[in-house]
Amino acid sequence: MSDLYMGIDIGTTGVRAALFDRDGNQKSIDYKEYPMICAQPGMAELDPSVVFSAFLEVTRNCINNSEINPKYIQAIGLGTQLFSFMALDREGNCLTNVITWADNRPLAQAEAVSREYDCGDLYNRTGCRAQHPMYPLSKILWLKETKPEIFERTYKFVSIKEYILFRLFGDFYIDYSDASASSCFNIHSFKWDKDILSGILGIGTDKFGEAVDCTHVLKGMKKEFADAMGLSEDIPVVIGAGDGMLANVGCGVFDDTSMSCTIGTSGALRIAVDKPLLDKMQRTWCYCYTKDTWVAGGAINNGGIVLKWLRDNFEKQFSEEVKKGGNGNIYELFDEYACSIPAGSEGLVFLPLLTGERSPNWNAKARGILYGLDLSHKPGHFVKAAMEGVMYRMFSIYEILDSISGRVKQIKCNGGYTNSDIWLKIQADVFGKEIAVAGIEEATAFGAAYTAMAAVGAIGSLNHELPVMKASRVILPNPENGETYQKGFKLFKEIYGKMYGV
Repeated sequence: MSDLYMGIDIGTTGVRAALFDRDGNQKSIDYKEYPMICAQPGMAELDPSVVFSAFLEVTRNCINNSEINPKYIQAIGLGTQLFSFMALDREGNCLTNVITWADNRPLAQAEAVSREYDCGDLYNRTGCRAQHPMYPLSKILWLKETKPEIFERTYKFVSIKEYILFRLFGDFYIDYSDASASSCFNIHSFKWDKDILSGILGIGTDKFGEAVDCTHVLKGMKKEFADAMGLSEDIPVVIGAGDGMLANVGCGVFDDTSMSCTIGTSGALRIAVDKPLLDKMQRTWCYCYTKDTWVAGGAINNGGIVLKWLRDNFEKQFSEEVKKGGNGNIYELFDEYACSIPAGSEGLVFLPLLTGERSPNWNAKARGILYGLDLSHKPGHFVKAAMEGVMYRMFSIYEILDSISGRVKQIKCNGGYTNSDIWLKIQADVFGKEIAVAGIEEATAFGAAYTAMAAVGAIGSLNHELPVMKASRVILPNPENGETYQKGFKLFKEIYGKMYGV
């Protein structure tokens, strides 16, 4: 048996663990979904104890499912959802749940940042559009103003990955990418920005963990947790990076000649650059990855979560069709629906802004819109229009990134949506470009494992291409559908502009 490396992706809706060999071939995988807590308007939290238990469980199951001797696992790398935030007291007890990127309760605080501070300067320092409530900067302000007793008791503000590492090892470490996605970290100096922390939040750098490179290795895991996962206490655990950065690496995007496109719960387009790449209009972001690499891109809140919303809220209507089809998979039914509806959804336009919006307009107050609905539209039209609406938002980001970089030759896609041929075809037609499907299906988990390989010397560097990074197939655009989508995209933007003045 050859050496194996595990990648663990701590996502917004679930956690995934996968084992890979040195060549990147997947040997085992396990996944566990967890619920989001949305008990009041704007709330989008996770229970940290549930996330931690799922982390232990999928790690153990990933090993047991493959019947692989754990001694062959040489290292573990971690990936995580960005922008997560929680408060801990001095003993490490949770004072809050995990407050995710989708939580919009700090709207007032984000607007205050926009009014009272130089957001152009904040953007140039941090690479973040700091005046958006997605970022922990506004969330910490919200906690300070609405829950002062918790704010005063807080010893550390941490991300979900920091919390897990603290549980496992007892120390507070955060990787550069997760730190720079807080809007409190200077992407030029690779340090917590003292001016932002003191001037806006009234706190010091001691409230945050030590920022380290993605290849930082921790050893000496607490025995109870090592036993629970079926691992040695001394196995190297590599801190890794944010999910987007690891997805880039996982599908072989090492510079700005190629662009990774990910759609999971949310969606993003990214390029790797050798110096910070910023947009004068602040429509995109730029986060640290390593000391000599940054990742620039744009993200949407509403990717696969839109289809999940359709699944969860119209389950009764769809479940009967699933039973008739006999496959038991509602997402396969969605694909069948989408295949049966022509491009443009026969006039139905869906602006899928169910959780507000990030790039390019950064409108946290935006909400979903159905336009053109009439009596002829069936459930399949809603599904197809949702898929098209997500791709229209992704294309709006592509246009901006292409304008400020100008070097992109290939789009490499990864994430859950690559399981849907029809969604990939919609993307090729909307973008009017060839779409290369990444050879590795779980790009973020593989990127985490790949980072672990680099950290322990199994590969020479973080830009060492492995065969699995090459495209598995290429989706070609349909020019006729492309014409329809050009008109559809124009209408999509007009509707957005009339509703929100952009």
